[in-house]
Amino acid sequence: MLCKNEQEKLAKCLASITFADEIVVLDSGSTDNSVDVARQFLAKVFIRDDWPGFGEQRRHAEDLTSNDWILMVDGMEGLVS
Repeated sequence: MLCKNEQEKLAKCLASITFADEIVVLDSGSTDNSVDVARQFLAKVFIRDDWPGFGEQRRHAEDLTSNDWILMVDGMEGLVS
């Protein structure tokens, strides 16, 4: 999951994917508590302050995973009900 300053929606989003074997969050330099929220869900949290663009950031996040299948979830959505 890519995120930046998503603390308001992040907990709900991460709670909806706790079935996953691994949760990887690549934070883009949040100034709120997004990183702390992600760590509460035992996510593997990485921080990359620069923004090389969506495509490169997403590929970098994919490289940080260790499973064969990836479910990419958007932290901005606050999603899945």
